[in-house]
Amino acid sequence: MGQLTRLFAVIMFFPLLAACEDEQAGGPTADEITTAVIERFRDDPYAKVGHVENVTKTNSISEDDNEVIVMVRYELVFDRTVADFADDVTEKGKAAGSMDDVGNTVRDALDLVKTKMLALKEGDFKVGERRVIEDEIKLLKSEKGWIYRGRS
Repeated sequence: MGQLTRLFAVIMFFPLLAACEDEQAGGPTADEITTAVIERFRDDPYAKVGHVENVTKTNSISEDDNEVIVMVRYELVFDRTVADFADDVTEKGKAAGSMDDVGNTVRDALDLVKTKMLALKEGDFKVGERRVIEDEIKLLKSEKGWIYRGRS
């Protein structure tokens, strides 16, 4: 009877393995999607004045087994004002000693201009304000999981 019990246990174990494999073979996990949104946000002009919270997948389109376009919704939370960011850029500019420091300050100044342009276009914001953003991102399947590869 012991062998029959072991055989039954093995037979019951196979569907669990298949379910785990199907889950891995499926699309990106919620953590992978959140990581991708945060990585995409780093290039956003608002990244210097805010951060991302509450990422949710709203839909997805599989391009093939290794590529998926994910529609996401998240909250952009503003941590500081454009004026605070401008003050930081000014202070960095005054303290810049090396060419690398100057280059970083120039990049920050460009981000400042972009952020100010967006604020003029989309409306000014206050610290602590939240805006719901809907976006699409492209993820590619790698040997270590799904990774961000651009906007769709």
